[in-house]
Formats: sequence, C-alpha cells, structure tokens
Amino acid sequence: MNERKDDMRGSAAERRTALAVERTEWARERTMLAKQRTFTAWVRTGLAALAAGIAGARLLEALEPQWLVRSVGAALISVSGLIFLLGFVNYRKSFRKLQEAGMVSYRVWVVMMISAVLVLTSAAGLLLVLIN
Repeated sequence: MNERKDDMRGSAAERRTALAVERTEWARERTMLAKQRTFTAWVRTGLAALAAGIAGARLLEALEPQWLVRSVGAALISVSGLIFLLGFVNYRKSFRKLQEAGMVSYRVWVVMMISAVLVLTSAAGLLLVLIN
C-alpha cells in the first residue's frame, strides 16, 4: 500500500514538473512574440510619421511660406528614418537576450533588411519633399 502511495506521489510530482516546464515554454513564447510586436510597433510608428510628412508636404504645398511646409514635412520624414533605426537597435538588443535564453526569433539579418528598406524609403521621401 505504501509503495502505491509513493508511486502516486511520484507521478503527481512528475506531472507538476512537466506542467512547470510547459508553462515556462509558453512564457518564453509569449516573451518572443512580445518582442516581435514591439518591433512592428516601431515600424507602424515610423510609417505613420513618413506618411504624415509626405502627405502634409503635398497637401499643404499651396500654403505660404513654402519653406515652412517643406521643413515640417522633412522633419517628420527624418523622424521616421530615426524611428526605423531605433526599432532595429531595440530589436537587436532584444534578439541577443533571446539567444542567450535559448529562444529563436526572427533572424537579425531579416530585421536589418526590413529596417534598411524602410530607412531608404524615408530617404526617398525626404528627397521627394525637398526637391519638389
């Protein structure tokens, strides 16, 4: 009878251990997804600043003084490029922590390429506003 009780306790302890391991894995998964959502929030914010800068400069081009309209548009577009860079730096720092913890996320080079395309888009938008 005592042996059966010990087996039941052992299996309950094993179940608790397995449940703890499973919960830890889910917590790691949530952490990784939160880091990815944070990066996409940076991208969304940068895209909003880019769109506001280009649209503002285009929609308000009839206003005077024209240099002021272009300056505000250029400032917003410049901020968008900075936001994209800061988003990448933040993700890279998070990626290193995730790697140290043994978790796999988007590869840094993929995020770097996305960020580079977005920064180049900001530069093109800046040229568009300043030249026209």
